[in-house]
Amino acid sequence: MSQCPQCGGSAEPDPEHSGVVRCLACWAVWTPPVERRCRGANRGRFGAALRVLEQYRGLNR
Repeated sequence: MSQCPQCGGSAEPDPEHSGVVRCLACWAVWTPPVERRCRGANRGRFGAALRVLEQYRGLNR
């Protein structure tokens, strides 16, 4: 259980909606913050794309 940011009451996950938390005292509804993926995970993919662009750079001139 977590705490409601509005009234300070106890809150539980909503069984009908995934990723939603509902306060049991004031019935406020909110979604907790989502952790974002590390941007470094895409670095390998971007590096490969930049190498391909560098190979074809002369063709655009």
